[in-house]
Amino acid sequence: MVLVSPNVELWNSLFELFLVFGSTIAVLVLGYMVYLVIKNRSSTKSVKESGSSKRFVLVLFVIMCVVGSTLYVSLEEATPFYYNPPSGPKLVVRVYAYQWGWNFTYQNGKSLVDLLIVPVNTTIVLNITSKDVMHSLGIPMLDVKADAIPGFWNTLWFLVTTTGNYTSAIRCYELCGAGHSYMLANLDVVTQKAFYEWYNS
Repeated sequence: MVLVSPNVELWNSLFELFLVFGSTIAVLVLGYMVYLVIKNRSSTKSVKESGSSKRFVLVLFVIMCVVGSTLYVSLEEATPFYYNPPSGPKLVVRVYAYQWGWNFTYQNGKSLVDLLIVPVNTTIVLNITSKDVMHSLGIPMLDVKADAIPGFWNTLWFLVTTTGNYTSAIRCYELCGAGHSYMLANLDVVTQKAFYEWYNS
């Protein structure tokens, strides 16, 4: 089962747009180059740039400017969404990284080590810091990652629409010492009813 998060879907859609745009431009340019080679393959004289060549380059340039500007605006609009959680109910969890583990502390004071329990269909906001050296919390299946820096709070958010227990879903991505490769935590996504029964107990 694969987790789904709206920020992941957003970046995937933007990546596909850039991929389609780049591939289209590449095909047009390479195709035109092949056309010119075939057209002028038997000519021994230097090939002069024709009017149609100039028009093709101009049209291609205009297309690149228009589509490139549109993609840039889309990226600018998407960036705040990636870093700032949407409005509505949120669960805020403080994350303390240390050599070599993760401490997750909830707003009611509950604290777990190397296990993050969250409710499904809820925006989860992780405020992250480190107690010793630089670390980096990442959840690869959700495409989210943020550095854990001593004396500084960093933030990431995600929203999961499927329940499940995901072993070693949370990892450290900053080389932090001899136990770095063992700095893992499980992600347990439960129903909202089950979560709040545990949270309020």
